[in-house]
Amino acid sequence: MTNRPPRILVVDDDIDILELLKYNFENEGFNVKSVSAGKSALRMAKRFLPDLFIIDIMMPDINGIDLCEQLRRIPAFANSYIFFLTAKSGNVFQEAVLKIGGDDYIEKLMGIRSLMNKVNAVLRDKFIIKKRIIEIKVGELLLDRFKTRVYYKNDIVPVNDAEFELLFFFAQNPGRIINLETIMNAICIPEIYPYHKTVRRYIDDLKKKISPDVIHITFNNEFRFGLT
Repeated sequence: MTNRPPRILVVDDDIDILELLKYNFENEGFNVKSVSAGKSALRMAKRFLPDLFIIDIMMPDINGIDLCEQLRRIPAFANSYIFFLTAKSGNVFQEAVLKIGGDDYIEKLMGIRSLMNKVNAVLRDKFIIKKRIIEIKVGELLLDRFKTRVYYKNDIVPVNDAEFELLFFFAQNPGRIINLETIMNAICIPEIYPYHKTVRRYIDDLKKKISPDVIHITFNNEFRFGLT
């Protein structure tokens, strides 16, 4: 079996963005193709078979949301990562892309570095970031993404957005030892980025709100999801 580099297809009608992303991801060792329109992306995807798509929302022929929906209908891309990088902000767009199969939503204002960190987390370090998953249930813990709610032993646990994202990431990666740098790379949301002390405080708060066993802290100041 050939140990090929992971494949990324970038879809954006901004040529400068295409060139910037292609250059940076190739420097990271990824195999990258780029196209500037949705129809071209569909044709390229079937030939190139990407492991991960990076898609803009606003494009001239097929918008990014429709493109994502069409890609998810193709069996070969049922489990491929689809990340949105867009200038559009707001919960309405985020909910739309997650409901039709997007795995994450990164605003261009957050910067290319945030996107690169997330791509490295899933393709190189093999962490899971799939926000299209509606809910995660582990034992007596239930995470509902669309309501952004946490239930433990059937009771609602009050959490803020940052705490929810942290817990959702941990629950998708049970048993993995996760350091602070990985957390920063995988989540990259304004409430915590780039303050490591803030991450630790949120984790401590989750342990108090849910259970001391929800996230274990190792001797090396790393973390592991603890519920089963």
